[in-house]
Amino acid sequence: MARRSSGQHGEHAPMWLLMPRILEVALVSIVLLASLVVFYTVASSGSAWQAYLPPSVLLLGVLLSYRFPWAGLVVIAIAPVLTLLSDTAAVGTWSMVCFAAFLLTLRGLTPIAVAPVLAISVFVSSALSIGTIDISVDATSSIFAFSVIVAAVFGGATRGNGQYRQEVQLRIREEQTARRAAVDRGIAQERLRIARDLHDSVGHQVAMINMHLGAAEVSLQSDEDSVRKSLQAARGSVREVLKETQQIIAILNTGRDENELEATPGHELITNLIESYRTGGMHIDATINDLGGGIAPQVSIAAYRIVQEGLTNAHRYGDGVASISVERGTGGEELRIEIVNRHGSRKHSSEPGGGNGLVGMRERAESVGGSLEIQSEFPLFWVVATLPVAGGK
Repeated sequence: MARRSSGQHGEHAPMWLLMPRILEVALVSIVLLASLVVFYTVASSGSAWQAYLPPSVLLLGVLLSYRFPWAGLVVIAIAPVLTLLSDTAAVGTWSMVCFAAFLLTLRGLTPIAVAPVLAISVFVSSALSIGTIDISVDATSSIFAFSVIVAAVFGGATRGNGQYRQEVQLRIREEQTARRAAVDRGIAQERLRIARDLHDSVGHQVAMINMHLGAAEVSLQSDEDSVRKSLQAARGSVREVLKETQQIIAILNTGRDENELEATPGHELITNLIESYRTGGMHIDATINDLGGGIAPQVSIAAYRIVQEGLTNAHRYGDGVASISVERGTGGEELRIEIVNRHGSRKHSSEPGGGNGLVGMRERAESVGGSLEIQSEFPLFWVVATLPVAGGK
């Protein structure tokens, strides 16, 4: 057991939490010891049986206060009055009342209730026993009354301090729990963002590789120059896959700030993005208006990724022909992106696809306070995204 206590300090309650209980046990022990002294004094002096009543009643009140504090207070207040039946050991009973006052407030009764009741009881009984309340003649009654008040106040203060510490400890635990929950939410959101980036960027580049290799296959015997260009473009796409994947891995593994890495592409690169699909063999009719400035960075990134995923889906599931328009509408307060393609007759079972592209597009739009509409009426399939320029939630 000693080894367990020394090795696992974190499992034990702090001393301040045990202090009220220690004080309570100490006070009960003192009251019991004082009562034994009073009984011995009474027995030694050969007093009448009435002399046993005050300490006995006081012990009964202390015992009763465990279950019924108010009843215990009343019984303890009667004990000093009973000392008037016999002058023997009255001082001992009055002293026990002081400790009982501390004990009652430590158990939960308020000092405002305990102090007046017991102080008046001790003051009256001692004053009647001594025969005066004049402190210039005998200050005993005033001293005991004041001692009862101090004991009650000190007991209440000790209990209040313990309750305050418990409340502080509870709030610290709640704050730690809330902080851990916030960290967990942040980690989950960051994982989702990284997953979206991997899906969009890597998926786009893999689609480019597929298109370039397809073009090389078609031109294999007829046009060596076309084959060479397609293979070079495919190598470029592979480099882009490696580059973007390494950037994300660098963030995860080395803890580098994302701002230190190459900036994530935004709306200003949408034209280049469309050209990369055209060089891969897609026929794209694009209308890109001058979007101007003032677009929030997160909205710019979302616009680029939505166009990227939309064109990837058009290549993967369409017939290689798409129409796209990106414009600024509603008084310049929002971006509107529309991507339309025809359903393809080809099967692309060999191409990678997690089935989460449309879900990721909608999540990106909603993450900046926008919306995404998806419609399909054979032979057309189109996606319309509306993003607030300033961003939002």
